[in-house]
Amino acid sequence: MVQVATDEAEGAQALFCHIADVLGDKETEKQFKPFLSGKENSSAFFVKYKSIIDKAYNTNAVKTSKSKDAIIKYIENNDGWFISSLKIAKYLITEIDNISKKFQSIKKPGVQDLFYRHGDDEIMAVMAKLFKSANDQITKTKGTKFFGDINKWTPADIYFASAKAKKIFNELANDSETKKGNLTFAELNETIGDTISSGDLLPLSLKKVDKEVVVKQVNFSRKDEEKLLAETFCKGVQKYEPMNGTLKYTNKSFKLNYNGGRDIYVLVQSGGKAGRLQFRHTPASGGKPSKGFKTVFSYRGAAALGGQVVGIPILTNLIAAVDQVFANKLRGIFNKHYVEFEKAMNAYKTQGGGDRRYNSNDKDLKNQFNDDVGAISALTIMNPLRKEIDSYFKIKGKKQDNVVRVLFAYTASRTVNSAPFVIAKD
Repeated sequence: MVQVATDEAEGAQALFCHIADVLGDKETEKQFKPFLSGKENSSAFFVKYKSIIDKAYNTNAVKTSKSKDAIIKYIENNDGWFISSLKIAKYLITEIDNISKKFQSIKKPGVQDLFYRHGDDEIMAVMAKLFKSANDQITKTKGTKFFGDINKWTPADIYFASAKAKKIFNELANDSETKKGNLTFAELNETIGDTISSGDLLPLSLKKVDKEVVVKQVNFSRKDEEKLLAETFCKGVQKYEPMNGTLKYTNKSFKLNYNGGRDIYVLVQSGGKAGRLQFRHTPASGGKPSKGFKTVFSYRGAAALGGQVVGIPILTNLIAAVDQVFANKLRGIFNKHYVEFEKAMNAYKTQGGGDRRYNSNDKDLKNQFNDDVGAISALTIMNPLRKEIDSYFKIKGKKQDNVVRVLFAYTASRTVNSAPFVIAKD
């Protein structure tokens, strides 16, 4: 099962990295050992480092979106995230000079001129402002948004930032051109890259670590990213396994037989690893018909998702950059069949007992609602899309590879406009 980092888990990582910073590399390795071996538990950890933790929050060396107490409670109840946070903090404190030699001072004991931030108003909120300005700029230039949200520009969950970094990014955010929405991603990403190189900033993306920690630099070198994209290929489509049956409505006059499927999978190989793209319509929001659509990239057998494209407009805009004809076909199919879906969905709600099921306090009835609208979506939208997508990707050609590459680059935050960041995973 995929384990997604919560705000508590991300905040814990910022806190654990601060503790390692205070201890220094040698003491971190020594003192974290009994916790990593299982000889001591998370409750003992928080008792042992209570004074460091309290001081961190009192001095604002650590700022997190969730409170200190909420983080402690969460970690004490989630041993997997406790061990993961320990492993990543230990790895970073011992290997951080491999990211930039300027970070060497962190390895020494004692508090450095570095602040650990998650969901704060000093770093992450400022980054959000800068992202908005750059996304507005490209929208004005290209006529469409490049990124659907900030997580596609950078998946950084926490930031290590010096006072110098805070000053640099605040000044950039308050620049008159930035406020007008004229900041470019080129300028913003270069500034981030420079502050990483100087040892003043570390944007860290987190994945839960079950085994050994692997830390990778992403978007530090466009040459390296292009090499990875060149090693990304379409490997065909996953065999379709339909769901069959009849929706059981309360009104006998409204019946719908279906032979449909919720998901379409395109097989991918990237950097020698097997993965896949999952296409799925989100049929309902608040019990009403929805145009929601997600394209999710994941490595086969991995513990975490690689990222996603949200919405048909962004999906087709990305594809249009390499195959306009295919993009137009997908957009046209979705728009045409969404009308059919919406009609069937509304009929189900009013004639087929959908509203009764959705508004019920009975869990089974609500689950039936979700199953029913999923079946309607499969029949009316996903089946027509499947026909086109399967036909396109069953051919292993340059066009198919290029479509897969552009979707992989976006979902993995590896586009030419994506920010430099460091990812910690196993």
